[in-house]
Amino acid sequence: MPDLLLVGNALFATGRRLSSESPMSEPSQTTGPAIVPGRLRNFVEMTIQTRQAQRLVQGRRGTDGKPPIIGLYRYGAMVRTIWSGATRDDPYADWVLLQVEQALHESKDEIATLKQTIEADMARVAAMKVGLAHSLEPARVELTFSNPYGYMGAWLLADFDELVLAVLTARHVGLINRDASERMLGEGGRAVRRAYATAQGYRATAVKREDLRGGTRRAERAQQAMGELPQAVLDGDLRPEHAPVIEGVQPSNSHSDDAGHTVASHDDAATDEATDTDPTTDERGNDDAS
Repeated sequence: MPDLLLVGNALFATGRRLSSESPMSEPSQTTGPAIVPGRLRNFVEMTIQTRQAQRLVQGRRGTDGKPPIIGLYRYGAMVRTIWSGATRDDPYADWVLLQVEQALHESKDEIATLKQTIEADMARVAAMKVGLAHSLEPARVELTFSNPYGYMGAWLLADFDELVLAVLTARHVGLINRDASERMLGEGGRAVRRAYATAQGYRATAVKREDLRGGTRRAERAQQAMGELPQAVLDGDLRPEHAPVIEGVQPSNSHSDDAGHTVASHDDAATDEATDTDPTTDERGNDDAS
């Protein structure tokens, strides 16, 4: 009997040792299908309170005795074509976008100055608190532009809409007369139309910087259509603030030159999801629909 107990204890100890030294292997982890996110979408809705601003959303076709008015939708279609050219290394597209940027900034400043004048008039009497008029049934417009310049045009129009509200309120409470109000509304509306019209300066010729450096026939046609370029734009040293990435070129960081101009090869924030280069658009401004 003692011999059997010794043998049993020895076998038990051996089993425990083998169990601790040779644990069972962990089951291998299985990998499922890769998760790939789709294209990014955003939602932007603009609220329009005044008829003056609403007319500048759609614009107007030219008729006998009346010139056409470029509205937000048409402007958005034009800057989309320009954006497409800029992604394909067309320096003329960069040049026109630079002009569009400047026009948008100047018009925004002009409208802000007009609005500040009205607000100062309404605030000059401390005992009177005047609230801005508002629409009981504002129009809502969904915007789906594929580049920043379309939205920048919409921001400008929203500023004009606020100016119209301020001017009409000031006229209603007797702070300005009809002539003064019509003059201010006219100046604000012209500022928006002038900025939108700047995009008309582009002609899509499929020219690239290498064509202009090599003096190709395509370069000659582009120069005949749009003239000479500043050397900094041709070299790619001066690009728009929100310039798209050029196809096939590695993005680099931007910096500024001594004159304060934007000197960048590309915009690091641009993505392929936001660069839709199809030049077509519908008349609702939905130029990124797919």
